[in-house]
Formats: sequence, C-alpha cells, structure tokens
Amino acid sequence: MELKHSDKESFSNFWKEEISDSFFFQIHRIKRAIFRRTNALMNDAGITLQLEQLPLLMILHHNSLSQRELSDKTMRDKSSILRSITALEKKNLVEVVKDKSDKRKNIVSLTSEGITLAKSIRTLMKKAEEEVMSVFTPKEKMEALNAVRSYADKLELL
Repeated sequence: MELKHSDKESFSNFWKEEISDSFFFQIHRIKRAIFRRTNALMNDAGITLQLEQLPLLMILHHNSLSQRELSDKTMRDKSSILRSITALEKKNLVEVVKDKSDKRKNIVSLTSEGITLAKSIRTLMKKAEEEVMSVFTPKEKMEALNAVRSYADKLELL
C-alpha cells in the first residue's frame, strides 16, 4: 500500500519533531554504534555472551559482590540478575557461595576463566571505543567526553 503525499509528509514531520530531535534517540544511536562494534569484535574473538551478562563480568572483575549488590549496581531486577548469574555459572565464569557472616546472601565471584575473559573483554571494549571514536578529532573527543560526563553526573542526581 502506497502512502499518500500528506501521509509521507506527516511521517517526515513526526520523524523530525518527535524522534530525530530527541536527546534519548541520539544517545541510543551512539550506544548502538559502540555496541555494534564491540559485539563484532567479541564475535571475532569467539566470545559468546549475552549483552546483559557483560556488565556483571566487568563489575565482578574488580571485586566479589552479593546478588543484591549486583542488582543495585546494574539497576536490574533480582530475577534478571539471577538468570545471568546462572548462565555465567554454567559457563564456569562465576561461582556463587553463601556469605559466611549472613547465610541469606549469595556472594558472586569470577572464576579464573571469568577473570581471563573479563580481561579480554576489557581489551576488546577499549579497541571498539578507539575505533568508534576515531571519527573525532582529539578536541572533539575531549569535548564529547566532558559533555557526556557532565550530563551523566547531573542525571544521576535525579
């Protein structure tokens, strides 16, 4: 079915006013470009992880945390965290043990395989960022980083 001229014009106006000029949409486009490049590099390296599992590995690379702390840090619900942890556990990337001081808590830690993988992913993420950011001049990179950091700092106060 062919759109009438007025329908095409209406959609064009909607796109311009409601979507393309949206701050959220532009941030989404940036995120998508970075994730697309990171995923390609991970696939080339034979790393098969779900996107939502990645932050857990990177966070746990620095220290072990409870499932609740992982939920808080990633802003994901407990059941979603549990699914990711279970999947990572099956791949022998994390181990879960009861907290010695509070048996109600489960502490999640990276295994040696998980540590090795987290290091590899960090290297790939840096490479992806360098490739994506290579389209900017050094001055534009610094301006973009400062602007985005400032926005993130302000939005975290909400």
